[in-house]
Amino acid sequence: MKKLLLATAVLIATQAQGAEKLSFPHAAELTDQAKTIVFQEVNEARIPNSKHREMICLAENIYFEARAESIEGKAAVANVTRNRVESDRFPNTYCEVVYQGPVRESWKTKQNPDLKASERVYYPRKHRCQFSWYCDGQKDIIWANYTRTGQEIKLNADAWGSSVEIAIWTLGHGSYRINDNTLGALWYYAHNLVYPNWADEKELTEVIGNHTFMK
Repeated sequence: MKKLLLATAVLIATQAQGAEKLSFPHAAELTDQAKTIVFQEVNEARIPNSKHREMICLAENIYFEARAESIEGKAAVANVTRNRVESDRFPNTYCEVVYQGPVRESWKTKQNPDLKASERVYYPRKHRCQFSWYCDGQKDIIWANYTRTGQEIKLNADAWGSSVEIAIWTLGHGSYRINDNTLGALWYYAHNLVYPNWADEKELTEVIGNHTFMK
C-alpha cells in the first residue's frame, strides 16, 4: 500500500480533452515527512485506493492556496474545489479542476510524430491556469522537512497534515464531514493582494480569512 501511495504522490496528473488524456509532469514534489504524513492519514482514514489520486490533487490545492489559513479557511478552498467538480461549468474530477488551464506540448515529445497521445507530455501555460500556484513558473515542493538533516519543518508539516485531513473529509472519508462554508462559491481571491476584474460580475458569498468567496 505504501508503494501505491508513494506513486500516487508523484503521479503525473492527467486532464481529459475530448477522448484523449493529456499528461502533466507537474504534481508537487513531497519531502519524506510529507509522504509519511500522507501514509499515516490515509491508513487511519482507510481511503479506497481509487480515491488516493483525487485526494492528493485536492490536498495539494488546499496546501498551496491556503496553507497559512485556519482550518475554516482551508476547508473553504476545499469547498470551492468541490463546488467546481460538481458544477457543469468545470471538469468533473478534482485533478482536472486543480490542473485546469491551457497547455503547451513539450518540445521533446512534439518532435516525435510516432508517439501515442498518452505518451505526450504537456505543460501548463504560465499564469493562465485556474489556480495560480500550479502555473506560476516555480517548482512546487511540500517542504515538511529539511532534506539534509531530516528535521521537521513544523509549520509546513502541520499545514500539509491539515490539508490532507481536509481533503480526506471533503471526499467523504475519515472522522468528519466538510460542510460548504462558502455558500456555493466557485471563485475566490486574496483581498489583501488583488481585486480581480471579474469580481464586479460575481455575487459575494463569504469572507473567510484572507479570501473573499464569490459565485
